[in-house]
Amino acid sequence: MRMVTWNIRYFSHAALGLTSLDATMRRIACVLAQLQPQADVIALQEIDAVSLRSVGGRYRMRQLRGEPVSNFDRFIARLNQESAAIGGHTYQAHFFPAQGEHASFPLYSTGLSIIHQNGLHCVDHNADAPRDVTCRRLRVLAKFKQKRICAHVRLATSNGSTFDVFNTHLSLPAFFKPGNGPTGRGFGEADNQLAEVQNVLNYIGEYDSASRAILLGDFNAVPGSKVYNTLATDFVDAHASHLGISPTELRNYPTGGFWRFRYRLDHIFCGAEVLVRDFEGTQPGRSDHPWSHLSDHSPLIARLSVG
Repeated sequence: MRMVTWNIRYFSHAALGLTSLDATMRRIACVLAQLQPQADVIALQEIDAVSLRSVGGRYRMRQLRGEPVSNFDRFIARLNQESAAIGGHTYQAHFFPAQGEHASFPLYSTGLSIIHQNGLHCVDHNADAPRDVTCRRLRVLAKFKQKRICAHVRLATSNGSTFDVFNTHLSLPAFFKPGNGPTGRGFGEADNQLAEVQNVLNYIGEYDSASRAILLGDFNAVPGSKVYNTLATDFVDAHASHLGISPTELRNYPTGGFWRFRYRLDHIFCGAEVLVRDFEGTQPGRSDHPWSHLSDHSPLIARLSVG
């Protein structure tokens, strides 16, 4: 199976994060559809489906034209259109709302997605109630804290074997308590991040298939940090394992950042029964990355098999 994880910055990178753009959405759909061989499972982070930020000023116009209003619905339609044009997969998609899901038209919203090709059958998912993994240290400010979730699907192959995919996007280090650890004071060393990654691991532990699980997403944690090391206790970093390098060396393969600063923040972790075949198509997320104009993160593209 070819798997992709990508923080798409709600299709807004070309607009400096101000609003979603249809042109960026179309280009990301085209990139994913034309991966060769095509992706079987796609995990996306930072999806703003319907909000003032993402569709403000276009909501009514889309309704009048009979078009999908939600950016997520529009993206999946475009992905299938691009894929059909080259004779590729048809995709099924699950959206996992995090922030803004209870408001009719919030200022902004966030969510995750797990998309799979039709040859894989979805046995179970938690899209109706994604697991809340947010660390809320101060009760008085809890309602203002951006919600973080862990999305889950259990997929079955044509021969009936199953495996689990978990997609998450953890918080940044707490502003007033960034923490300290093996990599200094930065990404993956804060107590709030450790609490959230433990919540993710506790959730995975509720299933009986950790050895056949794939955990991926934007962890806002660099290799060698406390968060990363906690994950590496139970799971294998697929990219580091494939390259045969240490966590320190993996920091030379950045995936996200801001301004001129680049960090390795996105990861694919695998259970013991998941074999890593290759990372063909994955490139360091620097300024010369071919898709750097589409997001402030670059995708990880892995070929895996489940024993």
